[in-house]
Amino acid sequence: MKDNWKEVHPKSIFQATIASPLSDQEQAIVTLLYQPIIGAQALSLYLTLLSEVEESGMSESLFHADLITMMDISTKQIEAARKKLEGIGLLSTFVKHNSELGVQFLYRLNHPETAERFFKDEVLSLTLLNSVGQRKLDKLFNHFKPKFINLTGFEEVSARFKDVYLFKEEQMISQSKQLSQMEQSFNDPRPAQKISAVDESFDWTYFVQGIEKLGVKLPDNSDGFKEEVFVFHNLFGITEIDMIDFCSKSFDYYTSKIDVKEFERAVYRTYDPDKKQRTSEYQKNDAVDLSAEDQQTYRYNSLKMNGFSTQDIQMIMDSENNFPLNYLEALKSGRGGYTTPQERSLVKYLVSKSGLPNSVINVLINYVYNIQKQPTLKADYVNRIANEWAQSGIFSPEKAIEHVRELAKKGKEQKQTRQRYGQNNRPIRQETLPDWVENPVEEQKLSKEEQARLDKEIQDFLSKGGGN
Repeated sequence: MKDNWKEVHPKSIFQATIASPLSDQEQAIVTLLYQPIIGAQALSLYLTLLSEVEESGMSESLFHADLITMMDISTKQIEAARKKLEGIGLLSTFVKHNSELGVQFLYRLNHPETAERFFKDEVLSLTLLNSVGQRKLDKLFNHFKPKFINLTGFEEVSARFKDVYLFKEEQMISQSKQLSQMEQSFNDPRPAQKISAVDESFDWTYFVQGIEKLGVKLPDNSDGFKEEVFVFHNLFGITEIDMIDFCSKSFDYYTSKIDVKEFERAVYRTYDPDKKQRTSEYQKNDAVDLSAEDQQTYRYNSLKMNGFSTQDIQMIMDSENNFPLNYLEALKSGRGGYTTPQERSLVKYLVSKSGLPNSVINVLINYVYNIQKQPTLKADYVNRIANEWAQSGIFSPEKAIEHVRELAKKGKEQKQTRQRYGQNNRPIRQETLPDWVENPVEEQKLSKEEQARLDKEIQDFLSKGGGN
C-alpha cells in the first residue's frame, strides 16, 4: 500500500473529508504554528482540500488533475506536500482498489493540536524552534498562551449549575443508552496518530530493562519521558547504554523514579558543555616585573602606538576591567534603561558557552547596544556574532574593534559598488554607518581629577549591586 502513490496520475480519483469544521482558532494555529514547519505548499494543499469539503463532511470525487490545476504545481510537489502534512499529523491518506476506477484516494484532514498541547509537546515545540528560532518562538508562545487574570483579593460569588437549572439525576439512568450513543459518536474509530520522535534504532525495551536492573523507575509521565529520550537520541546519537548511565545518576533516592530535570541537565552537561573561556590576548611586558598600574600604562602606550584612539583605548580598558553583566548594567543605566531577565540569561550563556573572553563579550555588547542601536540584546543576533568571532579567533577587544571596522569598510565598498551599478543607473540610497565604526573621534584625555570622578561614579554604581 505504501508504494501506491507511484501509481497516481492526473486521472486518479480522490475525495477529501474532515470530521468537523475548523474553528477560527484552529485556522490560526495551522497558519502560525504549523506553516513554519510544513512550508507554504503543504499549507496550500491542506487549505485547498479543506475548501472542497462540503457540509456533509466529504468532497465530491475529483481527479488529481483538478488539484494540479487549482494549485498550479506538479504531481511530485503534491506528493512532497502531502508527506509533510502526513508527518505532522494534519493529514491521513487511505487508498482503495476499484476494478473499474483503479486506485481511489481518501484524504482525511485532521484537526491541529490545541495551542496548549502543541507547546506541551516536546517534539512539536523543538521542531518549531528549529524552524523559526528562539525569538520568533517566544513571540508565538506569547501570542497563544492564556491570559490569566490575577484574582488576588477577589471572592467568587458565581451561581452554581444546580442553583439555576433543573437537573434530575434519575434521568441519567433512564436516558443512559442515548447518552452513551451521543458520547460514542464523538470518538474517532481511527484517530490520527500522535506526532512522535520514536526511532526504531533505539531499543526502548532494552533501555527499560537496564534501568530496572539498577532499581530505577520511569517517571510518572513515562510517555512524555519516552519522547524526550528519543529526542535526545536523535539529537545527540546517545546509545541505550549511555542513556541508562544518565538515568543512574538522575533519580530521586526516596521514590527511585527518574528526576526528569536532573536527567536533562546531565545530558546537556555532557553534550552541550560549558566552554572554558579563553584569556584575553594582548601584548604584555614580561621582560621586567611591572606593577599592575605600570602594566596598564604599558598597555595604554602599546595601543596608542598601534593607532588606537583615546576613545578606543578607554573602551578597551573598560571592557577588560568589568564583568559582562556589570558592563551591560552600566551601559543601560547610563541611558535610563534596565537589563531584562532574558538579557541576563543571554550574557551568562555567552560567558559559559562562547569561549570568548569577558573583554570581547563586552565589546560585542557595546557594538550591539551603542553602534547598532538595539534597545535590547536579541539571542539570535548576538549568538551569530559571538559564533563568528569565536571561529575567527577574535580573543582580544582590539581585534574585535578592528574586525568590526573591516566589515564596515567592506560593507561601504559594496554599497558604493551597488550605487555605481544599480539597476537602470538609479542611485541607491546609502545607510550612514556609526562614527565609532568608520571614523573614531579623537578625544582629549581626561584630567586626573575628571578621571578620578568618573572612576568613582562607576565604582559607586557597581558597589550598589549594579551587576546582580
